[in-house]
Amino acid sequence: MNNFFCRLAPVVALGLPLLAPAQSRPPDPVDPKALAPALRYLSAFADYTRWQDIKTGDWRALNDALRDDGAAAGQEAPAMPLAAPPAARSPAPTVSLPAASAHGGHHPQGDAR
Repeated sequence: MNNFFCRLAPVVALGLPLLAPAQSRPPDPVDPKALAPALRYLSAFADYTRWQDIKTGDWRALNDALRDDGAAAGQEAPAMPLAAPPAARSPAPTVSLPAASAHGGHHPQGDAR
């Protein structure tokens, strides 16, 4: 079966250009009698709706309703925690540096890095 497709592929590839003249030609743009597709206009604003202000409600009543809904669901409103006193900072740990002689072999004598 695979051998069949290997033999058929060159025949199809060579036969495709023979179908090119069968394509329809576009109308000549210079010819005034040539038929052209009808133009269709679609406005970008076809589905535009005007801005409408949203009527605002009483924010206190809305907050009370939310609080009441939470209490009805068995959820206690979390109390706002008081500001905790700042924690005492511990002193920075001391770092011991290696001896200068241990590092001196990497640089020439006059180089101060």
